[in-house]
Amino acid sequence: MAMVTRYSIQDEVGRFLTIDGFFSYDDADAVEFRDEDEAIDELAAYPGCTVETHQRLSNFPDFTATPSIEKEAA
Repeated sequence: MAMVTRYSIQDEVGRFLTIDGFFSYDDADAVEFRDEDEAIDELAAYPGCTVETHQRLSNFPDFTATPSIEKEAA
């Protein structure tokens, strides 16, 4: 398992943006963005909201992340 970083959009009371464009308190319903810039672009449609960063375990590593120096040296 690997840790992956994901981004979500939350409103001022802590609800998460869902795929349907509504907000829910259940973080399992949250839209997860892999790229922070993509989340920020989507944020423009929701004034007063913020982009939040969280990490979670995944069965698959995030291959879109920048490789570390240690891996490049190997």
